[in-house]
Amino acid sequence: MELWAFILLGLGLVFIVLEVFFPSFGILGTIAAGCIIAGGVLAFRASGIFAIYLVLAFVLVPVSTLLGLKLLPHTPIGKKLMLAGSTFDPAEATAGSGAQLDQFMGQVGVAQTPLRPSGKAVFDGRRLDVLTRGEMVEAGRSVKVVRVEGNRVIVAEERS
Repeated sequence: MELWAFILLGLGLVFIVLEVFFPSFGILGTIAAGCIIAGGVLAFRASGIFAIYLVLAFVLVPVSTLLGLKLLPHTPIGKKLMLAGSTFDPAEATAGSGAQLDQFMGQVGVAQTPLRPSGKAVFDGRRLDVLTRGEMVEAGRSVKVVRVEGNRVIVAEERS
Protein backbone atom coordinates (compact mmCIF):
# COMPACT_ATOMS: atom_id res chain seq x y z
CA MET A 1 0.00 0.00 0.00
CA GLU A 2 2.90 2.35 0.75
CA LEU A 3 4.36 1.84 -2.71
CA TRP A 4 1.03 2.60 -4.37
CA ALA A 5 0.80 5.95 -2.57
CA PHE A 6 4.08 7.07 -4.13
CA ILE A 7 3.18 5.56 -7.52
CA LEU A 8 -0.03 7.64 -7.51
CA LEU A 9 1.97 10.73 -6.52
CA GLY A 10 4.32 10.16 -9.45
CA LEU A 11 1.41 9.57 -11.79
CA GLY A 12 -0.21 12.80 -10.58
CA LEU A 13 3.00 14.71 -11.27
CA VAL A 14 3.12 13.29 -14.80
CA PHE A 15 -0.46 14.42 -15.39
CA ILE A 16 0.43 17.92 -14.15
CA VAL A 17 3.24 18.17 -16.71
CA LEU A 18 0.92 16.79 -19.41
CA GLU A 19 -1.67 19.45 -18.54
CA VAL A 20 0.96 22.12 -19.21
CA PHE A 21 1.87 20.60 -22.59
CA PHE A 22 -1.63 19.62 -23.71
CA PRO A 23 -4.26 22.01 -22.35
CA SER A 24 -7.32 19.85 -21.71
CA PHE A 25 -9.51 22.47 -20.02
CA GLY A 26 -8.81 20.92 -16.64
CA ILE A 27 -9.39 17.25 -17.41
CA LEU A 28 -5.73 16.24 -17.00
CA GLY A 29 -5.41 18.56 -14.00
CA THR A 30 -8.43 16.92 -12.38
CA ILE A 31 -6.96 13.47 -12.98
CA ALA A 32 -3.65 14.70 -11.49
CA ALA A 33 -5.44 16.03 -8.41
CA GLY A 34 -7.35 12.76 -8.06
CA CYS A 35 -4.14 10.73 -8.23
CA ILE A 36 -2.40 12.92 -5.67
CA ILE A 37 -5.38 12.86 -3.29
CA ALA A 38 -5.81 9.09 -3.68
CA GLY A 39 -2.10 8.67 -2.96
CA GLY A 40 -2.53 10.83 0.13
CA VAL A 41 -5.38 8.65 1.34
CA LEU A 42 -3.28 5.51 0.86
CA ALA A 43 -0.34 7.16 2.64
CA PHE A 44 -2.63 8.15 5.53
CA ARG A 45 -3.85 4.55 5.89
CA ALA A 46 -0.28 3.24 5.90
CA SER A 47 1.62 3.76 9.11
CA GLY A 48 4.25 6.48 9.32
CA ILE A 49 4.54 7.67 5.72
CA PHE A 50 1.84 10.36 5.59
CA ALA A 51 4.20 13.15 6.70
CA ILE A 52 6.79 12.11 4.13
CA TYR A 53 4.08 11.98 1.46
CA LEU A 54 2.86 15.48 2.32
CA VAL A 55 6.35 16.95 2.23
CA LEU A 56 7.05 15.31 -1.14
CA ALA A 57 3.70 16.44 -2.56
CA PHE A 58 4.14 20.04 -1.40
CA VAL A 59 7.63 20.17 -2.89
CA LEU A 60 7.18 18.15 -6.08
CA VAL A 61 3.85 19.57 -7.32
CA PRO A 62 5.22 23.13 -7.77
CA VAL A 63 8.52 21.76 -9.07
CA SER A 64 6.77 19.65 -11.72
CA THR A 65 4.58 22.59 -12.72
CA LEU A 66 7.61 24.87 -13.11
CA LEU A 67 9.49 22.13 -14.96
CA GLY A 68 6.62 21.80 -17.41
CA LEU A 69 6.48 25.55 -17.94
CA LYS A 70 10.26 25.70 -18.37
CA LEU A 71 10.20 22.92 -21.00
CA LEU A 72 7.11 24.24 -22.81
CA PRO A 73 8.90 26.75 -25.11
CA HIS A 74 11.14 23.95 -26.44
CA THR A 75 8.27 21.67 -27.52
CA PRO A 76 6.54 21.85 -30.93
CA ILE A 77 3.33 23.09 -29.28
CA GLY A 78 5.25 25.66 -27.23
CA LYS A 79 7.08 26.95 -30.30
CA LYS A 80 3.71 27.70 -31.90
CA LEU A 81 2.44 29.43 -28.75
CA MET A 82 5.52 31.55 -27.99
CA LEU A 83 7.11 34.34 -29.98
CA ALA A 84 10.47 33.40 -31.50
CA GLY A 85 12.29 36.52 -30.40
CA SER A 86 12.17 40.22 -29.97
CA THR A 87 9.52 42.02 -31.98
CA PHE A 88 11.24 45.40 -31.76
CA ASP A 89 14.59 47.00 -32.42
CA PRO A 90 16.77 46.79 -29.27
CA ALA A 91 17.82 50.40 -29.81
CA GLU A 92 14.19 51.41 -29.29
CA ALA A 93 13.96 49.42 -26.06
CA THR A 94 16.02 51.83 -24.02
CA ALA A 95 13.95 54.20 -21.98
CA GLY A 96 14.56 57.72 -23.16
CA SER A 97 14.86 60.55 -20.71
CA GLY A 98 12.76 63.67 -21.06
CA ALA A 99 15.76 65.56 -22.45
CA GLN A 100 16.07 63.09 -25.34
CA LEU A 101 12.36 63.23 -26.06
CA ASP A 102 12.16 67.03 -25.89
CA GLN A 103 13.60 67.12 -29.41
CA PHE A 104 10.27 65.79 -30.70
CA MET A 105 8.25 68.67 -29.22
CA GLY A 106 6.06 70.19 -31.95
CA GLN A 107 7.04 67.60 -34.57
CA VAL A 108 4.46 65.97 -36.80
CA GLY A 109 4.54 62.22 -37.34
CA VAL A 110 2.32 59.35 -38.38
CA ALA A 111 0.40 57.02 -36.05
CA GLN A 112 1.75 53.56 -36.78
CA THR A 113 -0.89 51.80 -34.66
CA PRO A 114 -4.35 52.93 -33.59
CA LEU A 115 -3.94 55.27 -30.61
CA ARG A 116 -6.59 54.17 -28.08
CA PRO A 117 -5.32 56.37 -26.36
CA SER A 118 -1.80 54.90 -26.39
CA GLY A 119 0.11 53.35 -29.25
CA LYS A 120 3.09 53.86 -31.53
CA ALA A 121 3.89 56.72 -33.87
CA VAL A 122 6.85 57.42 -36.18
CA PHE A 123 8.67 60.77 -36.06
CA ASP A 124 11.63 61.31 -38.43
CA GLY A 125 12.01 57.54 -38.87
CA ARG A 126 12.02 56.85 -35.11
CA ARG A 127 9.18 54.85 -33.58
CA LEU A 128 7.95 56.13 -30.21
CA ASP A 129 5.39 55.07 -27.65
CA VAL A 130 2.88 57.90 -27.57
CA LEU A 131 -0.24 58.82 -25.66
CA THR A 132 -3.17 60.99 -26.68
CA ARG A 133 -5.17 63.20 -24.33
CA GLY A 134 -8.00 60.68 -24.47
CA GLU A 135 -9.09 60.86 -28.08
CA MET A 136 -8.85 57.91 -30.44
CA VAL A 137 -6.63 58.26 -33.52
CA GLU A 138 -6.64 55.74 -36.34
CA ALA A 139 -3.41 54.29 -37.72
CA GLY A 140 -1.95 56.26 -40.63
CA ARG A 141 -3.21 59.65 -39.39
CA SER A 142 -0.87 62.57 -38.77
CA VAL A 143 -0.17 63.38 -35.13
CA LYS A 144 1.69 66.26 -33.52
CA VAL A 145 3.66 66.18 -30.27
CA VAL A 146 1.95 68.67 -27.96
CA ARG A 147 3.73 67.88 -24.69
CA VAL A 148 6.56 65.78 -23.28
CA GLU A 149 6.29 64.76 -19.61
CA GLY A 150 9.30 62.76 -18.50
CA ASN A 151 9.24 59.69 -20.74
CA ARG A 152 5.67 60.30 -21.96
CA VAL A 153 5.10 61.79 -25.37
CA ILE A 154 1.61 63.27 -25.61
CA VAL A 155 0.24 63.77 -29.11
CA ALA A 156 -2.89 65.13 -30.74
CA GLU A 157 -4.27 64.41 -34.19
CA GLU A 158 -2.96 66.96 -36.69
CA ARG A 159 -5.93 68.50 -38.44
CA SER A 160 -5.33 69.96 -41.89
